[in-house]
Amino acid sequence: MMLDKLREGAQGTVAKVILGLIILSFALAGVGSYLNGPARTAPATVNGTEISQQALENAYRNERARMESQMGEAFSQLAANPDYMKQFRRSVLDRLIDQALVDSKAHELGLRISDEQIKQAIVAMPEFAKEGKFDNDLYLQLIRRANMTPEMFRDSLRQDMVRQQLVGALLGTEFALKSEAEQLDKLYNQTRDLRLVRLAADNYVGEVKVTDEEVAQFYKSNSNRFMSDEKVKVDYLLLDAASLSKDIKVTEQEAKDYYDQHQDLFQRAERRRVAHILIPLGKDEQAAEQKAAGLLTELKGGADFAALAKANSSDTFSAKQGGELDWFEKGVMDPAFEQAAFALGKEGDLSAVVKSPFGFHIIKLLGVQAAQTKPFDDVMSDTITRLQADKAKEQFFNLQQKMADTSFENPDSLDMTADALGLKVQSVDYFTQADAPAPLNDGKALNAAFSEQLREENTNSDVIELADGKALVLHVTGHQPKAAKPLAEVKEQVVAAITHDKASEIARGKAQGLLEQIKAGEDISAQLTALGLKSETHKGVARFTQDLDQNLLADAFRLPHPKDGKPSVDLVTEANGDRVIVALDQVNVPAEASQMLTMLQGQLGQGKAQASYKSLVEGLRKSAKIEYFTDVESAIE
Repeated sequence: MMLDKLREGAQGTVAKVILGLIILSFALAGVGSYLNGPARTAPATVNGTEISQQALENAYRNERARMESQMGEAFSQLAANPDYMKQFRRSVLDRLIDQALVDSKAHELGLRISDEQIKQAIVAMPEFAKEGKFDNDLYLQLIRRANMTPEMFRDSLRQDMVRQQLVGALLGTEFALKSEAEQLDKLYNQTRDLRLVRLAADNYVGEVKVTDEEVAQFYKSNSNRFMSDEKVKVDYLLLDAASLSKDIKVTEQEAKDYYDQHQDLFQRAERRRVAHILIPLGKDEQAAEQKAAGLLTELKGGADFAALAKANSSDTFSAKQGGELDWFEKGVMDPAFEQAAFALGKEGDLSAVVKSPFGFHIIKLLGVQAAQTKPFDDVMSDTITRLQADKAKEQFFNLQQKMADTSFENPDSLDMTADALGLKVQSVDYFTQADAPAPLNDGKALNAAFSEQLREENTNSDVIELADGKALVLHVTGHQPKAAKPLAEVKEQVVAAITHDKASEIARGKAQGLLEQIKAGEDISAQLTALGLKSETHKGVARFTQDLDQNLLADAFRLPHPKDGKPSVDLVTEANGDRVIVALDQVNVPAEASQMLTMLQGQLGQGKAQASYKSLVEGLRKSAKIEYFTDVESAIE
């Protein structure tokens, strides 16, 4: 009965409406699952294949670290510019896209690298070698430190080697003709004979008057020339491994235990004591060798070594001691001398004649001290210091991790982190990037201190590792943006700038008149005398000379060759505002190629190879479907 009633109810109008709503809700839920699907994480795709966010982040960080290492403070200043870093990120992403395109082309061409080639490449890498031999433990340690498994490293290396196959095949076919290099060599080494008439702006300063209206207008139009530097003030916490080691106690027993467990660290290498006779190479090397051979014959016949050393050795200091030298171990002496000395078997043995950069030697073995373990008493102090440093390093890393965790969990200030680590918050008043106090004058610390993101989010920085076993975390507590300094403060500079510009214009006007006369073929000697000017003659000016203003030099080498005995002339403004009339009298082309020829031919070939690679990538880009997702890309930091 109950089931019948349910069936009847299900056929009713109300039931159908309810059922329809339920179905609709499921349908909308399904649509919603599509609309609200997983957020896009890839910053770009190439022919449907994603460039992963992790790949971009790793490449970005590696490239940034490389640039910081190469450029130091200069890169830190560039990194403070958000527009520059946006462009920097895009260039890294573009490089990943180019690599993906090349990888795809290599796969299309069927290029392969065998497992044996991978193995040989890994074994040959110097990074994984100890004492010149591949060390598997070191290999595993280093790739784990890079957060990679052996399989990941193998696949990455295979991809790189396949890519190099294609690129090498392409670039290896490019070359430059000798005639091309010769032409470029002649251009590089061409010299020019110049005459210069210099009209210094400073000579006309007395003719300049500056009004208040000009000052106000110049300041308004050039306020960016009178800006105060951006400033910040920060709080920071500093961890210092050196200060930690001072509070670490190491007992004598701990030092003895360490000594017993690490005997290899306390070995003293075999040492030898020898005497030698040195005959200098001189102008006649063969005669010097014959003299040394004659002395060796005398010694083998029973002659006294000390007497012959005093009479013949050019090493005057040891000669006074009969040729005797102090005790030494391997790695101290010249390799050839050392090899001969350590090849001698017993005291009194003589070497053959040994040649070194200093001359010809005869060596006599005087004594041998076998390798031995240094007594604990001799190394106890050093062992305690070593243990203190090791413990401090371990404590430092533990505290550094604690600093990172606590400052992240409590981002609004450093107080909680200071309490957790037992440190004191250090506060620094406003400073610029140029006058930041230590330890904030490190490039990475400056980059964080002037980070717009830290200011906007009012959050702690990441832990910043400094040199010398130091690390810090900072919090920006104040910011003063760049701003134009008040006119009253910079008025003298404004007046000086206007005065210099006006004086330079006066010089230009006078120089222009002289230039027109020169072009007309007139003699301007009288005008030069009246103006108190002289003509400077510069013969054989090279393209890369540092003795002349670079603006002037560039213009001088752009001037056309003189014709019909008439010089080529131009008016140049030097970097300091001086106006210079440049007259090119003669172009000197070297008759023979220089020593640069081979290098230039190689560089031309490399240039062609790079152009070919660029053309390959451009062609691949044109035929590929590349999508950029700016919102994801910009999130990479």
